Amino acid sequence: SAGLNLAEDRRGGMFVILDCPEDVRELVSGLDLLESDRHERPGGKNQLNYLLRNARATELSTAVLESIAQIDGSVVLARNSMLLAFGAILRHRPPAEENEEISEGGRTAAAIGASQFGSVFMISEGGQLSFYQKGRCIWTM
Repeated sequence: SAGLNLAEDRRGGMFVILDCPEDVRELVSGLDLLESDRHERPGGKNQLNYLLRNARATELSTAVLESIAQIDGSVVLARNSMLLAFGAILRHRPPAEENEEISEGGRTAAAIGASQFGSVFMISEGGQLSFYQKGRCIWTM
């Protein structure tokens, strides 16, 4: 519901559901993890961390999910819906081959890279919904 609402309102966002939650540190900086007690980055995001620590996305209201999805970066979840990070800038590897290029924007490049670790649901600011797995776009609508 949150993804559909974001698309309808033309607001971008991305949800990453990791196959193995232990992979989160390969994809997300330690500063962006909800489990982190470090508050080296100033701002309101740190104030939300303690409220959302140990939260499951399935137990949050749609409005809360929409709000955190709109923060620059991605919402990262475990398969059991445990919220691992939000507003996370994802690490992604460069294209496998030197001559290979990703002709899309930064959000698409991040979705392709993150999909190596699980499933990615991306919402473009144009209202398009896309689903990625294993480095490929599976569907778009």
